[in-house]
Amino acid sequence: MDSDILALAGLAALLTVTPGPDTMLVLRNVLRGGTRGGVSTALGSAAGLLVHLSASALGVSAVLLHSAEAFATVRLAGACYLLWLGARSLYAALKGPSTPDAAREAHAGGEGLPCCADRGSASGNGEAPSDALSGEYGTGTAPLVQAWREGFLTNVLNPKVAVFYLAVLPQVAVSAGATVDTTTALGRSLLFGLFHIIIGVCWFSFLSCSLQRVRTTLLRPMVRRWLDGGVGALMVFFGVRLATEKGV
Repeated sequence: MDSDILALAGLAALLTVTPGPDTMLVLRNVLRGGTRGGVSTALGSAAGLLVHLSASALGVSAVLLHSAEAFATVRLAGACYLLWLGARSLYAALKGPSTPDAAREAHAGGEGLPCCADRGSASGNGEAPSDALSGEYGTGTAPLVQAWREGFLTNVLNPKVAVFYLAVLPQVAVSAGATVDTTTALGRSLLFGLFHIIIGVCWFSFLSCSLQRVRTTLLRPMVRRWLDGGVGALMVFFGVRLATEKGV
């Protein structure tokens, strides 16, 4: 791996750890579903990045970039989705969690236990694992699919990701001063994209585990309401900014 790819991968890592819609969504879903909710969101975001990477490699994103109508449609769809997610969090903040739900979610946090492990009921009475999704998310696999879908749509409906890949991949495909064939160029582009995706999954999984360790504190009713309100306001801000920005 040459210095060009490493430098651009460093840029991708910096963009990944900079707080944005993905970060706010992971925080929101860790509060609702624990570590698995956050990791599912991260995997959904990674799948969205993979779609953009594939579209860029196939030239589909170039069509989006050079079609004002198509770009505006995707941009407005992404903005509406962020606004919808933000409105849901703001509504949750105004409504406030009920005391029994808050207590049950706080119990699900399980401070002091391994953050990513599935933990069974200590009493053996058939209760759901303490890391199971609870409260607003309920139980079962459907909530994990919902978290995955939210992460996926947040990325897929963000045309700025397509613009990022269109700007970066040509620089990755060819080393400075070197000439490579099409297969090599495509391989280098895919290598960079996969590296970017892996960075994202690792970072958001780490963030999910870190938040899980303080989840009991975060799920206290007043703290939860402030967090829901803050996350909702930021999601609305990102949605409005995406909707009102001109060009690319």
